[in-house]
Amino acid sequence: MPGFRRWSKSKFEKNPESSFKLLAAVLVITFYLIIKEFSNPVVRLSSRVPKYGAKIQYANHTSEWGRADQEKADKVREAMKYTFWKYREHAWGSDDILPVTGASSSLRNGWGAFIVDSVTTLVLMGLWDELALSVEHIVTVDFTKTDDLVDSFETTIRYLGGLVSLVDLYDAGVIPEDVITKEARDTILEQAVALANALAPAYDTPTGMPWPRIDFTASKGVLDPPASSPKNAKHKNSAIGPARAGSSILENRVLTRLTGDPIYARNSTLAWAPLVWSKWLRTYSGLVDAPIDIITGEPVGRQRHWDAGHDSYYEYLMKITLLAPPFDPYLEQYKEQFVKAARSLRENYASRSASAPNHTMQHLYLARGHEKWFINRQSHLACFAPGTLLLASKFYGKEYENLGLFAVALLEGCRHTYDSTPSKIGPEAWSWIPKFGYDEPVYSPTTRRAKEEWRASGFWSTDTQYKGRPEYIESLFYAYRITGESRFREWAWDAFVAIDKHCKAPYGYAQLADVYRVDPGQWSGDGKDRWTDMQESFWAAETLKYLWLTFSNANVASLDRWVFSTEGHPFRMIR
Repeated sequence: MPGFRRWSKSKFEKNPESSFKLLAAVLVITFYLIIKEFSNPVVRLSSRVPKYGAKIQYANHTSEWGRADQEKADKVREAMKYTFWKYREHAWGSDDILPVTGASSSLRNGWGAFIVDSVTTLVLMGLWDELALSVEHIVTVDFTKTDDLVDSFETTIRYLGGLVSLVDLYDAGVIPEDVITKEARDTILEQAVALANALAPAYDTPTGMPWPRIDFTASKGVLDPPASSPKNAKHKNSAIGPARAGSSILENRVLTRLTGDPIYARNSTLAWAPLVWSKWLRTYSGLVDAPIDIITGEPVGRQRHWDAGHDSYYEYLMKITLLAPPFDPYLEQYKEQFVKAARSLRENYASRSASAPNHTMQHLYLARGHEKWFINRQSHLACFAPGTLLLASKFYGKEYENLGLFAVALLEGCRHTYDSTPSKIGPEAWSWIPKFGYDEPVYSPTTRRAKEEWRASGFWSTDTQYKGRPEYIESLFYAYRITGESRFREWAWDAFVAIDKHCKAPYGYAQLADVYRVDPGQWSGDGKDRWTDMQESFWAAETLKYLWLTFSNANVASLDRWVFSTEGHPFRMIR
């Protein structure tokens, strides 16, 4: 589909104010990618040893830090095997298994989302039999055909990310030759290329920001179905959040490196260019006002935060500075935008909770902004922020150590939400009464239950579910690897024990309906109502992976050598 893969002149003509800057960016990046990075795109470690420039991980080799806690790592590995084989026996080839009933679900194009998304976890854990079965499936899938509209964001992070990461792990010598052959490796890369080309129409917009959906049959980008569109009559459903626009650059940069074709890096750079080089006045420096119209690039709302819908744009803004080679001409601009966003977040939306009657300690949380309102609410998704901020504080040097202190305080707040519930698992979302500056918060505890929770712990749940999410555990992984403090390993183990106890179901790991009510006796019948019959692929791709890496030897997937995508897929830092 060359017409969709080409960056057409007409796009610049429709946006004259920003055309020169974007065109200059594309020309420089394209020239650089072709001449420098991709002169020999497919290289085995046996023929060339990559140079790694990052020094991220704690390096006190005289301590116990970094040694595997084998007993705990093995427990997590067993949970992954249980997850895999229940899926293999009852839902193989479907996107997901329903862990309570054993039925299958295919809501992500029917290509086997669990298989592709979990494959890098199998590699890192050394589950070679399971990996071989997964590869057998992957090489036979037609990633260009589906009856459903394709979500360009979810498909990129789960499917494309899994495929290119698998090739990267092979090229790094992590996978034995008798598990994946060179021929299989090449086929997997061909599959990634086929999928990326099928996704290419997403970028065929006047701004380059992606269409939220793609009709593979017609090879064109389309708007979201009305039910999932923003409530803005003027712009209907042509507006998207920063995460959907700005979370494809890692996966596509790696694909460009592997193939030598600059089109993938070029399209994904264009996709987030209106965010990085915005021509619109921002409320706070570095923070994107959203949602944004993909036709004009204009913000059509004033939502500002690092929570759901915005989160992974800021994550990728930092991580591209790790993944891209150091002579990329735009690294300083990416770094500058990230640091501005982090400082604006800390100054305007970091909120310490007030003391409660039975809980005098105060904890730091991340609020949101909407128009002029300060919204004292955080979701579990925002617990990714401590890990990303810690990466920045270590990689960017001593000048940015205060970002690390901010990160640890936020992580302690996420930890408190886990430690305060009967299940020892944090809720999907919560609220608190701010200690400073906000006499009338948007949210306050109004129900009897909310008031009881607030009195006991200083916060109250606004969504009681646990969906198998990884973000808290992900940040614990980063915190342990970067600081060397054993408490983060201990907290990760506490979380695993609680999840294993309360979420393990007959056919996998179920989500919880209410983290405050996990005793089967609190529910009707046999107590299965306490579970939600859903197991997202990120349970295997991220949650179990980050748990296992926290307890494994620190040399496994070292942060000095690998960058993890927002879906937990590792990419090589080749410098």
